[in-house]
Amino acid sequence: MSDTWLGLLHAVTGRLLAERQLRLDPAPLVEELAADGYEPADVMLALAWVERFFAGLRHEGAAEPGPVASSGLRARTAEELVCVSPGAFGLLLRLEHAGVIDAAAREEILERALAVCDDEVGEELIRAISRDVLEAAGRDGSAADDPGALH
Repeated sequence: MSDTWLGLLHAVTGRLLAERQLRLDPAPLVEELAADGYEPADVMLALAWVERFFAGLRHEGAAEPGPVASSGLRARTAEELVCVSPGAFGLLLRLEHAGVIDAAAREEILERALAVCDDEVGEELIRAISRDVLEAAGRDGSAADDPGALH
């Protein structure tokens, strides 16, 4: 984990604990952290991670936990950090969160992206690979083509 990501998680967690109303409306926190230089999409990912963490603490005492489903968040490998742009990786996470792809498709897309990595893989190439993976699975790949559908 990068120091920037850890700093962002620290800032988000501290503010959410200190000001619980931010959990209902995080917009002021997103704006504040964006003004401090963080990307709004990264702030939203950090907020989602912290909320899932808090939810896990609340359910920790449950007798029989359900199956673990992918949250769409995962650590990037060193090779992925070099080959896949942050925007392209973020697009994959948004596609997964929106239900367009599942965790297995995400991993297949990343494998294909790494296989063609001569230069950094950007969002356009990730969209094309996503479309190919979805079409190979017998699904229409148009959802991976529409960047406006994920915002």
